[in-house]
Amino acid sequence: MMNKKATRPQSASLSLLVIRHSLVWLAVISAASSAVAQGPSSLNQALIEPYYVFPASSESALVSFDWDASGVLHYTVGDPNYGLKLEVYKISQESPSLIYQTTTAWVGSLLTCIGDHIFFNDGGDYTRGDFNYLFYNVSNPGSVMPLLETPYGASLWGVTGRGTAEFFASGSTETWGPAALFYSPLDSSGMLESTPPVVFGEIGDSPGPMAFDPSGNLYYVPGYAYSGTATIYRWNAQEVNAAITGVGGMGLQPTGRDWATLPTPYDGATGLGADPYGNIYVTATSWGAPSQLIVFKATDASPIVAAEYGGRLETLRYRDNDIYVSCADGIFRMPLLQVTTSLEEETVEATLGQTVIVSVEASGGIGEKKYQWYRVDAQKTAVPVGGNLPHYSLTARTEDSGALFYCTVSDEVYSVESPHFLLTVQEPVSTATFPVLLFFVSSLLVLGILSLYSGKGVTSKLKISG
Repeated sequence: MMNKKATRPQSASLSLLVIRHSLVWLAVISAASSAVAQGPSSLNQALIEPYYVFPASSESALVSFDWDASGVLHYTVGDPNYGLKLEVYKISQESPSLIYQTTTAWVGSLLTCIGDHIFFNDGGDYTRGDFNYLFYNVSNPGSVMPLLETPYGASLWGVTGRGTAEFFASGSTETWGPAALFYSPLDSSGMLESTPPVVFGEIGDSPGPMAFDPSGNLYYVPGYAYSGTATIYRWNAQEVNAAITGVGGMGLQPTGRDWATLPTPYDGATGLGADPYGNIYVTATSWGAPSQLIVFKATDASPIVAAEYGGRLETLRYRDNDIYVSCADGIFRMPLLQVTTSLEEETVEATLGQTVIVSVEASGGIGEKKYQWYRVDAQKTAVPVGGNLPHYSLTARTEDSGALFYCTVSDEVYSVESPHFLLTVQEPVSTATFPVLLFFVSSLLVLGILSLYSGKGVTSKLKISG
């Protein structure tokens, strides 16, 4: 059904609550107390480096995070030993500042920044199976306000923004019900314009993360697939807009929208994100298996494993050409492929016959790097030149003057084009002009000597004969 109001959730049993939180926290406990405290380990030549190290313990584990519009980090902390604990922090002057805390609820799944506001949820408690959502303005973080409190007709697993004033979420219309997708515009104060948010899709399985790519396509993967096979679904921007406005009367459905499948044994995910090239990144999870950071290529949806963690990987974010993931031990960064050059000018000047060398430097990325150089002539035809090297050398010829040279660097995920170098070739100085230049220089020397003789303090004499 499209745009229906969510029904009031029913009470959950204590046993179901304990099972749910056992699934969430079991891996986190081992991460907080074992040798994997260094964070995820890299695979396939990916670089994994710490961004924010959290002192995980038997009482505290970092869960989710995001940045506000000014680049300030906000994150949530919970108790990995099933204790009721939810804390929200922001980094203030390089130190964590407590924004919110409660000992009456578990930590929630996701913290998200939309516009000027930070949204986060709790994870219920021993008797409440539905999740309350709260928010605060980043300019006034001390004023945490309720956004949705039970019973409000929906239990939201996590929120994703589109732009600065649109609220998308996955959750259930009833306690422990099948996954549904929710939507509401936000007003200037951060409140929902539709309370509860409207349902614009019914997906099934357990609620999980969603993300938009740069083209506006919506991706979604369940938090847990009951069949044991978790599918990544995709709907284009037109389908999403039609669903949230009620055009056609049908919301989003999973049938026919399969885009990729998580590799065995992974049956769910906790994080989802996209880079500017449309590649999709997932933090995949499965009971009894280490979490993996997996990238699905935009070109063919093929998976590549970039990192693995003995505990549970949580939230995933893209920011400034890096992928960030959280776990009990903090937030870790995976730089994506980037190409730079040390040349200050993109115009290279050379003399005819001189050897010219242009080079690039590639960093980050996943898998082996490959280089392909190109020469672009006056007709704008790009012709491959050189070998699989980060540099290209040539002997400057007259016909090379005005040509452009650039390098395409590829890893296992995508390709990046370097800046273009414009080559200007100059003719060498002709030897026939040397006597003229010598006479000119000699004349200047004679004039200089004469001026010295006529000046004060000159004691020597100079004779000039014709």
